[in-house]
Amino acid sequence: MDFQSEMKQIMVATWEFGLKTVSKGLAILKSGGTALDAIEEGIKAVEDDLNVLTVGLGGLPNFKGEVELDASIMDGETLKCGAVGALKYIKHPISVARKVMELTPHVLLVGEGALEFALKCGFKREFLWKPNAREKWVETLEKIKLEALEKDSFYDRVLKVMRDSWRETVSAIALDARGAMAAGNSTTGLFMKMPGRVGDSAVIGAGIYVDSRVGGAVTTGVGEIAINYCLSKRVCDLMSAGLNPQEACEKAIRETLYRRNFVNGIAVLALSNKGEVGAASSLKEFTYAYQDCEMDHPELKKIKGVSFV
Repeated sequence: MDFQSEMKQIMVATWEFGLKTVSKGLAILKSGGTALDAIEEGIKAVEDDLNVLTVGLGGLPNFKGEVELDASIMDGETLKCGAVGALKYIKHPISVARKVMELTPHVLLVGEGALEFALKCGFKREFLWKPNAREKWVETLEKIKLEALEKDSFYDRVLKVMRDSWRETVSAIALDARGAMAAGNSTTGLFMKMPGRVGDSAVIGAGIYVDSRVGGAVTTGVGEIAINYCLSKRVCDLMSAGLNPQEACEKAIRETLYRRNFVNGIAVLALSNKGEVGAASSLKEFTYAYQDCEMDHPELKKIKGVSFV
């Protein structure tokens, strides 16, 4: 029996819009495509969705009204990876991240350098606002200005809005028929963030990590928390030490809760190289999408938050 031919293709992705990611990605896996292709194309499906304001060009901006995008992708076979941070004017940052991985000796490009690289690779400079994104920015900005006159400084109010907001990143992991794994993510980042801020989605080991010998993990929520605790790498290390994905996710989240005393807005999703899935969150509720090669349609799964014990 050929072991590789018996591997079950699987895709998992964060949040309800992850249904698009796993549906697109699983179709690629079923047709013989690679885990990397499934991740890139699956995430592009959400980047293209005009109804998703937390992912893709035209979504929720920084406090200056500029949309700066973060994305990363990682190959579990080679551990090669690529990422972009604070990238403007490019529709598919996940694809630029893959080009960084495949065409450069670097891992992360940011800001103007990332944009220059993308344009040289043939990506088009575009500008758009998704429906309601600009309106929400203007409304929030006016509210901040009004409250700043009454209470804190303008800058203090911006920081408060940023701290109180957290955003739904599209993060995904794929397992293909060869047993190869890949992971990736894409996001607009925190709404009203400071210009130039780069979150966990562009930081390997924080927002994503995958090793085909063990499995992969991805995060969503407040990126600074995932960066502080190298959260995705921590989950992979726990799986490597013998914990199953669910145990690893719960332990990592509890460690974070213990160290910070209280955390609002972080979740982690994991997939082992055996096809086992785990998820844990500090939120009251977290949803993720799942589909394997034996399913006709993806499923949305919902979990309760981890308690502080």
